[in-house]
This record gives sequence, C-alpha cells and structure tokens, in this order.
Amino acid sequence: MLGGGNPVGGANPAGIGTSLNYIGNHCYAMSGEFECKTSDQTLLSFSTGNSYIIATLVMNAPIRFADITDGFVRGFKLNFNSETVLAVKADSSQEDMPAYIEVKVLIPPYTKVELICRDSTDNAAYLGTAHLTGRVYG
Repeated sequence: MLGGGNPVGGANPAGIGTSLNYIGNHCYAMSGEFECKTSDQTLLSFSTGNSYIIATLVMNAPIRFADITDGFVRGFKLNFNSETVLAVKADSSQEDMPAYIEVKVLIPPYTKVELICRDSTDNAAYLGTAHLTGRVYG
C-alpha cells in the first residue's frame, strides 16, 4: 500500500500529472504522455517544502509509438523559482543523438519547480514523457 506525504489515492493513484508525490522519504513526478507542440508545454510544476531533494530527471524525445524509426527534436528547460537552471535537447531523429536525457538535480527547499518542453514540430502522432524520482532529505 502506498503512503506518505501528499495524497497518492483518489482518482489518480499512479500520480500521473504535473505535481510531486511523496512516499515516505522518496518522491516522484510523472508527466504522463504528451504530444509534440511547437509552443511551450509545462510537463511538471510543483513547489517543495522545507526539505531538499536529490533527484534523477528523465526526459524523452518524441517518438511515434506505431513507428519508432523516425522522430523529432525536443528542447527541455528546468526552472527553479522562474530561473532556468538546465536547458537540454533530446533528438529521436538522429542515430548519434540521445533520444532521452537523464540528469541528477538538487532541488533546494522552498523551490517552485517547472519542467517545460518545446518541440521542432506540431504532430499529435508523436508522443513523449518525463519523470522525476528522488530522495527527500529533511
């Protein structure tokens, strides 16, 4: 059974969405599936409390699940309190480019966190995901 800080039950027990979920001294956030858009999309958006978090953030380039032989470029921007702390791109269209990015991040206490992405194309057939898993220290 899941338990911990923020609610993990109700209509969405898996915690898919933009918020941060706690289970004991661990935390996670999952964007769920999202489509390619050339405008900014907020994938994760949450505020931390009085603890700091050491987390791994994984961001995927867009792919078409039915045909994973082609893809597009996706840029990601991680903001802490409206200041950009990380900007990366993932590219599923080139074999020599990473189709996903995995980074370790330290999230300070009392921080508003936003993960935003923008794609090189508008195409609803191409999907992506992002997720964060971490350990909470008090």
